[in-house]
Amino acid sequence: MENDIPYFETFDDFFNAVNMPPSRYEGLYLDVMDKLWTHPSLEVPPFKHNSYAIKLLLKGEGIMRIGKWKQNLKGPAIFISPPNQIVSCTMLHADFLEYSVIISDQFIEKYLKLKHFISVFEYFQAEKSTPIIISDEEMAELIKIFDYIYEEYQKEERIDSVEIMASAILTFFMKIRRLYNQYSLEEEQHNEGAVKKTESLSNRFLTLLHEDSQSSENTDYNIAYFASKLAVHPNYLSSKLKTETGRSAKKHLDAKLIHNAKTFLQQTDLSIKEIAFKLRFKESSHFVNFFKKHTAVTPAQYRSVS
Repeated sequence: MENDIPYFETFDDFFNAVNMPPSRYEGLYLDVMDKLWTHPSLEVPPFKHNSYAIKLLLKGEGIMRIGKWKQNLKGPAIFISPPNQIVSCTMLHADFLEYSVIISDQFIEKYLKLKHFISVFEYFQAEKSTPIIISDEEMAELIKIFDYIYEEYQKEERIDSVEIMASAILTFFMKIRRLYNQYSLEEEQHNEGAVKKTESLSNRFLTLLHEDSQSSENTDYNIAYFASKLAVHPNYLSSKLKTETGRSAKKHLDAKLIHNAKTFLQQTDLSIKEIAFKLRFKESSHFVNFFKKHTAVTPAQYRSVS
């Protein structure tokens, strides 16, 4: 596994790298895939992209790795790859079928309802986007909506084509939210609660925290940095976070560091020292102590069982 992980900032970057034709629409790509772009290999090596990729695994089985989570996943299932997460997979056999909806930030920005939905639906956040195993009947409902979007995607473009697809994608996401709520241990906040959440200082902080740049290790993990970004005093931000989320600023920042550390340990061959440096620890021993304090195991132990 290479330490230098490819990063595809745009759709064109990815399509050029894998020798695929470009998307028909800017910032939107739909695919019905029965073989990997690394075919005949059943393994996709680690890479990063700058889009939201929503996947329906209709059939097949493989080891999926997105960010810090790793799961032996068997269809029917839903999984999401948020922007700027390290992604890789190993399919266990060649017989599989996957439907994909991939959208960029530029596409989302054009449709306010879609943008709002993604901002309040926690499943689109890296730490919440674990796969959902669903029933065949539930998958059939999602396929109906995907087929409608895909049919429009394949047609000759008309003046309202993108608007129709954006509306249908919102319906598609709402169906996924219903399943997420059904299978999740924590109930998603709705209606007024969700609106208040987007307007709160805490949610603005969490959005900033989850919006990593190309390299997640570049984020400056201290409360003063985020307070400056949000134009408030660090003490005020800390107080609001504690009141509105029940967790201190330090706990939020530590959780994000652990998330990024686990991602590097699982999906790269970087040494412990190199990971510590990327995460801005002055000494690797400080990183080891920090990681063990929060996970009860050392980085090396975590890597050995992941």
